[in-house]
Amino acid sequence: MMSENLDCFSTYLKNREVFLLNFGGDLRAFDLITKKIAETWSRIGVERDAQGESHAGLLVFVNILRRHAILGFQHLVSYQSFAAWFMFRPGLEALLILGKLVDNPENAATWKDRRHNWKRYAATFSGPDLVSHSLPSSDRFRTVLTRLNDEFMHPNPDFTYRDTTVKDEGKEVQVEIQFFDRDAVDHEAHVLAYLNLIDVVRQSSSQLVANLLGPPVPELPRIPVYADVYGQRAANLAQQSPLARNVMVELGLWDGLP
Repeated sequence: MMSENLDCFSTYLKNREVFLLNFGGDLRAFDLITKKIAETWSRIGVERDAQGESHAGLLVFVNILRRHAILGFQHLVSYQSFAAWFMFRPGLEALLILGKLVDNPENAATWKDRRHNWKRYAATFSGPDLVSHSLPSSDRFRTVLTRLNDEFMHPNPDFTYRDTTVKDEGKEVQVEIQFFDRDAVDHEAHVLAYLNLIDVVRQSSSQLVANLLGPPVPELPRIPVYADVYGQRAANLAQQSPLARNVMVELGLWDGLP
C-alpha cells in the first residue's frame, strides 16, 4: 500500500504533466507577463526621476512580487489553486507597500520601524490606508488581498468546508484530506483569475514606472492584454458556473463577465 506522502508526491508530478497538455497557452502567457514585469521594473535600477532621485530601493519589493508570483503559479501547475493564492499573497502585499513608499518616501522609516512602532505602521500599511495614490488599481489590489486573507489564510468556515470531503465507511465517517483540485471548471477559473490578476499587476506597474521616470526611451515592445486574448473563454466559463465567475471577478479582477 502506497503511503499518503508518496501518493501525494506522485500525483504532484503527474499533475504538472497534465497541466502542460491542458494549459500550454496559459503557461506561455504567464512567462511573457512575468518577463514584462521584470523588464518594466528594471528601469528603477538604472534610471532616476525628474528630480534626479534614485528609486532603486523599490527593487527589493519588486523581487518579492516576482518571486511569489512564480511560486504561486507553480501550485496552479500542480492543481493546487488553494496553495497558489496564499503563496502569492506576500507578493501582492509587497506591491501595495511599494505604492505607499512611492507616495511618500518617509513611509520607508515607518516600514523599517514596524517592531518598535506598530501603531504607526498599522496606520500606514493596513486596511484602507494600504491604498496608495501612486499605484494604479491599488484599491482593487487591496480588496483582493482582503479576500485572500479571509478565504485562504485562516481556517474559517469557508476555508474549512471548501476543502473537506466526508465519506461514510459503514458505521464510521472518514474526513479526507484534499491535496489537489478535483473540479476541472473550478481549477480553470483559478488559472484564469490568477493570470488576469498578474496581468493587471503588469499594467499597473507599467503606469507607475512611467509616471515616476517618464516614458521609456526607446519605447518597450507591448504584449497583448490577457483579458483581450482570453475574454471569450472566461465568459464561457462564467456562464457554466456562478462559482467560477465569482473566482474570476473577485480574485482575478475580470471585468465584463456575464
